[in-house]
Amino acid sequence: MHVRQFKSLVPGAIAAPFVISCSSAPDSIFFYNQYRFFDSAKSFINLNEARSSGAVVDKGLFYPKSAFSFTYRYCANSPQEAQNDIQEFQQLAKRVCDANTNQLIHQDTGTWCVYNANTVDEFPLFYAKISSTELWADLCLDGPFVTIKLIENTRAWPEKWYEAAKVLGYQPYSVHRQLVIPTSDHGQLYQSPKEPISTELWNEESQYIYSHIGSTVCLYNRPVDSAIGYTYIGTVHSVKDGLVKVATKAKYKGDIRTAPALEQLEWHSMAYITAAANSWFVCG
Repeated sequence: MHVRQFKSLVPGAIAAPFVISCSSAPDSIFFYNQYRFFDSAKSFINLNEARSSGAVVDKGLFYPKSAFSFTYRYCANSPQEAQNDIQEFQQLAKRVCDANTNQLIHQDTGTWCVYNANTVDEFPLFYAKISSTELWADLCLDGPFVTIKLIENTRAWPEKWYEAAKVLGYQPYSVHRQLVIPTSDHGQLYQSPKEPISTELWNEESQYIYSHIGSTVCLYNRPVDSAIGYTYIGTVHSVKDGLVKVATKAKYKGDIRTAPALEQLEWHSMAYITAAANSWFVCG
């Protein structure tokens, strides 16, 4: 049995040992990560009262999101503090990636730290994102909401994690892959406007939705002219050829998986929306 002690790059953090059981599967991939970003992010959150007073949001119930994805939101004490936190977190992600002798790459779903970047041996280590919003400012007394999102393997074997990472938005290397070149405004991390979940692959949640007529589901859409987008809620009416037709009865402001409040918007009494099964998510 191999026991790997992961470290945090945030002062004062204590990382728990990561135990890898005996197996015939290659375990060398685990040794690419001397520092685990999840531990450093948790330490970052716990460094002061404002950060630690937040809550985990977007609690995915279905694999692989339930296993690898972590989203946390808190109220900053001021707009300047939020910007300072964002800059510090971005630098932390870069330091953790660099310390593992890996590289940040920017895709249209956001920034990934990868091993052997831009080669056939490329392998994803973690995804990181931080952002703030003044919307719903009435719920924070002094500053905006700051949202931290990370995707990282904490216990699965490399092959399983690799497949899960692709569902969660990682685009493997190919000669046709187009990376994003972020502007200086983005800092170390690219703030993608889209949620980092692949629309090309089905997962356990997609299967559930496709096989449960009448279940309550949601669809998040962010038009190019919208700062935060909208979430549509309804019930599955019918399915065919990978598409799900939903009787939609409500429209809410923002992505309800991370929005701190449900703010209903004007909408039809009922309207049908048809989209691929993997575009919907279970929300009730």
